Amino acid sequence: MANYSRWDDVKGRRRAPSEEVRTAVGQDLDLGQLIYDLRTEAGLSQRALAERMGTTQSVISRLEEGGGARNRLDTLARVAAALGRHLVVSFPEEVPARLKDAVQVA
Repeated sequence: MANYSRWDDVKGRRRAPSEEVRTAVGQDLDLGQLIYDLRTEAGLSQRALAERMGTTQSVISRLEEGGGARNRLDTLARVAAALGRHLVVSFPEEVPARLKDAVQVA
């Protein structure tokens, strides 16, 4: 049986994540939700999307769960292509208030 009192001690000594880390995690989760929404809108299972991308279902699952790490552009480009979409990376001077089918990361 686990020693929960020790685990509480460990958690208590950890510093809270910085605002930058919380923002990055939130962006990863937003991107994962967008990939999920686009995949289900296209009527595809995780396995079907993975086959279109030449990868495994577990990779799609990790992407949709937020990836745990920053997603690489080449992976996102493969997701877009497999969904019949385009990946656009932009550095505008001003960002529109709302972008359709997009996650703002900066």
